[in-house]
Amino acid sequence: MNCRIAALLAIICPTALLACSICDPSSQKLQTFRQEARTSKFVVIGSLSNPRLVGDNGYTDLAVEQVVKDDPALGKQRTLILPRWTPVDPKKPPRVIVFFDVYEGKLDPFRGVTLRGSGTAEYVRGGLALDDRDRVATLLYYFRHLDSSDPDVAADAFLEFAKATDQEIGAVGPKLDPAKLRKLLADPKTPSERIGVFAFLLGSCGTKADADTLAAMVDKSDDRTAGALSGVLGGLIEMRPEVGWKRTVALIEDPKRPYQDKLAALGTLRFFHAYQPEQYRKPILAGMVAVVARGDMADMAIEDLRRWKWWDLTKHVVAQYNQPTHGAPLVKNAIIRYALTCPDEAAAAFIKTVAASEPALLREVQESLEFERPASSKPKP
Repeated sequence: MNCRIAALLAIICPTALLACSICDPSSQKLQTFRQEARTSKFVVIGSLSNPRLVGDNGYTDLAVEQVVKDDPALGKQRTLILPRWTPVDPKKPPRVIVFFDVYEGKLDPFRGVTLRGSGTAEYVRGGLALDDRDRVATLLYYFRHLDSSDPDVAADAFLEFAKATDQEIGAVGPKLDPAKLRKLLADPKTPSERIGVFAFLLGSCGTKADADTLAAMVDKSDDRTAGALSGVLGGLIEMRPEVGWKRTVALIEDPKRPYQDKLAALGTLRFFHAYQPEQYRKPILAGMVAVVARGDMADMAIEDLRRWKWWDLTKHVVAQYNQPTHGAPLVKNAIIRYALTCPDEAAAAFIKTVAASEPALLREVQESLEFERPASSKPKP
């Protein structure tokens, strides 16, 4: 396949994420305490001391203070030797939570986190007692800890929400305490990456006054809320759908709003497609009309529509092909990919015109689509 097409595919075909789409995607690379503890042999909390070098190897002692998850491999040991050198201030030795495995008969501490509070042990034990299949109950447990005075507990509880699916977040939202969410949103110490989720959740359980607050956040975003706009719009849509959807489309079409805000609005459309696609199909499509009309964003929306197999906007999509604003290779390829996949007559007619005017480009895009076909359906050489 042409290397240019391969590069374009890497950009315009986003990986399908099951986790929260209004959260910082970097969260998906992290593991929560519960996830790590589930796969650990045992988990302990203790203090570090006596870092030392023996030849080329480093060691540090861990004095066990609390056993979070027990295992026969730990036994009654209360001083463990970690196979690495860690700097320690003897006047203020760090407290850490350490997750252990056992490899070839030896203890393997595969993750350690320095703790800043004292509530981690009870919190992790509570998480281990949860039934992971009951996602609402699980998220309700972590919601209770979002405002914990222990910063490690609060951060991990939020990470549980960030790794939940859009459907799970939508299901738990109406069951939450809006007062806590208002407090978290108003607190200047709340990290900005959490604002979007808290705003959406407030939209699921709040009052008319909360809708006014969210609308004001949309109209006048600042440095703290700009990155949270997808969730803020989502919360407004939950509370006042007509107002929220109008603001979403208006934001996309507003030439004065920054590009990042328009991307956030597209993120809101994607969230509601993952959350309740059929209920919100009409307003999602209205938003996609506005995105497709923008040459600097069209490729993303067109690829979304293609992956969703939503063919309602076929005529609108193919009509952009010869527009001066849509001449970038990413956009042209996205339109051709869409039309090659779409079963509508308008798409077939469009492909005929491309075959006559740009046959080489059409062949390249056709070839790129072969990589999406299951191996069993590909013709044998």
